[in-house]
Amino acid sequence: MREWKNFRRLVFILPIPFGLNTEWAWLAASACVFWLLARHYQSLLKEQQEDRLPSLRLPIAFNQSRPLLLALIALQVWNLVQAIFTSLSPYDSWLSFYQGVSYTAFFALSLLLINTRERVKQIIWTIIAAATVQAVYGTFMVLSDVEWGFFQPKVAFLGNATGTFVNRNHMAGYLEIAVALGIGFILANPTHYTGNIRQRILQFVEMLTGEKVLLRLLLAIIVIALVMTRSRMGNTAFFASMITTGAMALFFMRYKTRATVVLLSSMLIIDMAIVGTFFGADELIERLKDTSQDTESRDEVARDTFDMWLEYPLTGTGSGTFTHVYPSMKSEAVVTSRIYNNAHNDILQFLSEYGLPAFLVLCWIVGYALANVVNAMRKRHSHFAKGIGFGSMMAIIALMIHSTVDFNLQIPANAMMFMLVLALSAISRWTPRKIHRDRRNV
Repeated sequence: MREWKNFRRLVFILPIPFGLNTEWAWLAASACVFWLLARHYQSLLKEQQEDRLPSLRLPIAFNQSRPLLLALIALQVWNLVQAIFTSLSPYDSWLSFYQGVSYTAFFALSLLLINTRERVKQIIWTIIAAATVQAVYGTFMVLSDVEWGFFQPKVAFLGNATGTFVNRNHMAGYLEIAVALGIGFILANPTHYTGNIRQRILQFVEMLTGEKVLLRLLLAIIVIALVMTRSRMGNTAFFASMITTGAMALFFMRYKTRATVVLLSSMLIIDMAIVGTFFGADELIERLKDTSQDTESRDEVARDTFDMWLEYPLTGTGSGTFTHVYPSMKSEAVVTSRIYNNAHNDILQFLSEYGLPAFLVLCWIVGYALANVVNAMRKRHSHFAKGIGFGSMMAIIALMIHSTVDFNLQIPANAMMFMLVLALSAISRWTPRKIHRDRRNV
């Protein structure tokens, strides 16, 4: 039980110190991940010896996710090869290798520890709580004109909600994941009305005083903060992913109810019409209108990044090397004085740094996770499994859309959250409806 509590504490803390986007923070978080994984492995070994089991007692979702684990491990092996032999900036590739190993360990740890329905519920509430803290803090900083980040005054994105992140887009990416999982969790726990009118009224009153209304309130607060980030693609990705995932759910889900359609429609309408109207949609729309080639160089940087890949199509420039490699390959079309530490396009950056073969492995990992959630919605009878699958799919789609113009996956806190979403996609597909607790249940 101690490992589980510490894991939840770690998930809650992840976004707080600059989204882990500083060396000391992600090194500390990685050390915690490895420590928790080692402790849990010791517990599994002890349990095997005491119960005289032929092998370790591993969750079904972990066993079924071995192809994903092997693919992630293969990527880290390639990171190591790049760092030793082919990288144009070996030091950066060594750091990227260590980060990649920690992300893989976090994915494995998530599969090992989130082994019951109750734990799925607890980890989603933990994520919602962490996102609410970010939302309330970021919104308060904007409305009060205090404008502080993580124990220091903000120097950029003044007037925009950033929470304790440095960049508003990265806070938006984190909130996208939280809202997606929250919506999935609501769908995972539908309200059933049965009996006569009096019983139905009592059931409705019980629903109004239950955790579902609290969750919906917290999600509204998070969406308010998402709008107040003024992140163009963050908000676009959120609403587009909700529409896309909702349509796919209605197509794939068996035994869908009218309540599911009503819930998805109401969330979309309420979030767009009410929350956006009162909390900054006008400014967001103005930012969308003002976007042009004169004010943005991201298109040119994206083309340069693609050209970088053409220079090293198979081996890539080396993981984590963009910051030091791009200045020497920047074209004259990029006239801005801004320094681009990342490509503002995760997809092209991964392609240019890793090379085509490793990039295809990354694509397969995302595709495998999406296949898991589609199968969960198609084949599972459990509303809980289908709802968690819905939330995982929405989170993946939102981040993939956002990644076309930003670099959320280069931010350690968001990258770890993405690993957690990949784990939840497998859990939604494979975790049995009822799970007997292990005798030790660490």
